[in-house]
Amino acid sequence: MAGLVTEWKGRGEPIVLAWIAGGLFLVEGFYLLLTSGVALPFGSVSDLTAGALSTMAGLGVAFLAAFYRSYGGARAYFGVGIVLVAAGDLWFGGGFWVGSLVGTIAGVLVIVLPPYSRVRLPE
Repeated sequence: MAGLVTEWKGRGEPIVLAWIAGGLFLVEGFYLLLTSGVALPFGSVSDLTAGALSTMAGLGVAFLAAFYRSYGGARAYFGVGIVLVAAGDLWFGGGFWVGSLVGTIAGVLVIVLPPYSRVRLPE
């Protein structure tokens, strides 16, 4: 009889936080794309560019969280990616503090918390 096959599944708490951060980034991005004349904290980025970057950051965080759910064994890579995208959105996006804070917390939790094991018998 062969041994158990173990796969790793990502934890739900950081996934939910990452999806919330991704949603906040998407809302921020669409707001910046639809309005003009918003005072951004970093003047080197225009409203349209900041909106596009925030939208891409939101999609990136959501996809990283979804991949972490399926591939929990590579949590260090996904956690670092989420932290970098959240920090990048704070700098190049609209400077939305809440989304970046929630995204950073989610990324750190992905790195720190151990994933769940999914055990099944081989056929």
